[in-house]
Amino acid sequence: METNPKIASHIADHEAWFMAYAADRCAVESASPNGDIGPMSLKIRHSMGVLHNARRIVDSEDFSAAQGRVCLLAALYHDVGRFEQYLRFHMFKDKESCNHGQLGVRILKQKKRLQGEDAPIRKAVLAAVALHNRFALPQGLPEHMAIAAHVVRDADKLDILRVMDEHLSGPGPYNPTVVLSLPDDANLHSDAVIQAAREERVAAYADLRSVNDFRLLLGTWFFDMHFDSSRRQFVEDGHARNLLRGLPDVSPYKAVAQTLLEKLGALRGASC
Repeated sequence: METNPKIASHIADHEAWFMAYAADRCAVESASPNGDIGPMSLKIRHSMGVLHNARRIVDSEDFSAAQGRVCLLAALYHDVGRFEQYLRFHMFKDKESCNHGQLGVRILKQKKRLQGEDAPIRKAVLAAVALHNRFALPQGLPEHMAIAAHVVRDADKLDILRVMDEHLSGPGPYNPTVVLSLPDDANLHSDAVIQAAREERVAAYADLRSVNDFRLLLGTWFFDMHFDSSRRQFVEDGHARNLLRGLPDVSPYKAVAQTLLEKLGALRGASC
């Protein structure tokens, strides 16, 4: 993609469309018997949070103007499929409903949202939306697509940490949808998630057995941050530390949580 010294990507028209589309989907849910727009409202705030995080990453990197635009559009639209997913299935669990990244691509094409963008930008945005929820990106992805996907994935994880911290550290009960309807049972744990944390690699959603496993998985996301600014924000926001401190102070979580907390604490001290 063409090179330019700094980013000047204005996507206000896309943001306005996204908010109108989300409001329409919420109205459909509200009109249904026992409709609950709470989870959809969370996704609106999350999408704006991911866009905000993506702007921070883009502003810290030496991207071309076109690359920056791809990153911001992909961040805005990364979860556009979530609204239709919730209307159809009343859940956000892809394995039990549909792949929300692929559904988002279909919606963007149906609504012709990227028709006014140059072809390389359009293709890269669709690729990033389709791939943002994969456990790992495929080999051989063109560099500009891989960069956009990594920006979205980092920005997405950083805001999910905020969402989970607010829900699991708050005084009141949380919505089960937010924790993928996992049981909040201190007696349930995943050896695979704990082993991933010990080996300083990202744990897999497929291995989750409980809410506590989810807390630990979120802490392992540090090992999948792709930009210095992402790693800095991960440490400085403090959300991962709050989630890890909420783990039971017993085996098998105690030792691995303490190791992660010490690592994040050392990095926080180094960044001050």
